[in-house]
Amino acid sequence: MFDEAIASGSLVPPAAGTTMDLESYFQSPEEWRAGFAMLRGQGFTPPVIGLLKEAEELEASLANCNDAAERIRLRRSVSELRARFQMALERLRGG
Repeated sequence: MFDEAIASGSLVPPAAGTTMDLESYFQSPEEWRAGFAMLRGQGFTPPVIGLLKEAEELEASLANCNDAAERIRLRRSVSELRARFQMALERLRGG
């Protein structure tokens, strides 16, 4: 089945040596992981995972920021995104 999908071009395997981001995979609810992985493999990122990615990007900016006021703003934004991520996970889990 997979060989047929790859041969037809409907499934494109990752390039050799591609690194995998497993943090977002394991932070998503277990029952959603396979679905999220399939969607991500086709270039779609679920909105809940997008929150986590955005927080990680802001943390990278924070590491290179020298302006004190900007660092405070970035920290607040990261905290808000991580809280929204946790709330979204709770909703997905039915909590």
